[in-house]
Amino acid sequence: MTPLVLSALVASSLGFQQAGLRQRLVDRGAPPEFAQQVVQVTAEARAEGLPVEPIADKAFEGLAKGYPAERILPVVRLLADRLRAGRAVAVAAGLTQPPGRVVATAAEALGRGMERTEILEVLRAAPAPDAGSVGLTVAASLVAQGIAPRDAARAVEDAYHQGRSAQELLELPSVTSSWFAEGVTLPEVVRRIHEGQALPFPPGRGAAKGGPPGLRPGRGPPINPPGKSGSKPNRP
Repeated sequence: MTPLVLSALVASSLGFQQAGLRQRLVDRGAPPEFAQQVVQVTAEARAEGLPVEPIADKAFEGLAKGYPAERILPVVRLLADRLRAGRAVAVAAGLTQPPGRVVATAAEALGRGMERTEILEVLRAAPAPDAGSVGLTVAASLVAQGIAPRDAARAVEDAYHQGRSAQELLELPSVTSSWFAEGVTLPEVVRRIHEGQALPFPPGRGAAKGGPPGLRPGRGPPINPPGKSGSKPNRP
C-alpha cells in the first residue's frame, strides 16, 4: 500500500468518524450547527494528537442534562484547551508522545486545581506512563475529597518513591474516604497520609493481596462525579 493510498484511507476513516459524531449529536437533539461546531473542535484536537473521546463525552453529557447548546460549546472548547495544556505538561515531564490517557488525566488534574508543577512531579515519580495516569487520577480524587492539591500530589509521589504499584495506589482514595466517613478531620487525614497510614501494608502486598479488609480499588467516591468537576466538599 502506497503512502498516498494510506493517507486517503485515513482521511476517509476520519471523515466517517466525524460524520458519525455529527449524526449522533443531532440524534440526541443537538442543533445541526452546534453538532458541526463540536465536530470541528474534535477534528482540531485530533490533528494535534489529543484524545477526542473526552470532548465528545462532554458534549453528550451537556445534552443529557438538558443544557442549551450555547452553554455546552464553551465548556467543550475549554476542555479542549485543558487537554492541550495537559499534553504540554506530559511532554515537559519527558513523554515525547504521551498516551491519550495520560493527557486526559493531566487535564482532569488541572481542572481539579492542581498546578502544573504538581502534575509534573507526579508524572516524574511514576515508574511508567500508565502509572503516571493512575497517579494523577488518584491525586485528582483526593483533591475532590477536599485535600489540598499539594498534599494530594505529595501522597502519590511518596507512594511511588516507596515502591508502591499503581494498583496499590488505587487504594488511597477509598481509605481517605472511609476516614472522612468516620468523622476524621481534614488535617488529621492529611497527617495520616503523610505518615504512611493510608497504605500500611508493605509494597507489593496491597489490600487486593491480603491487606486490610474492605479496602478495594473502586470503593471510594467517583473520581469525577458527573457535573461536579472542580468542586470541593467543605471539610472541618
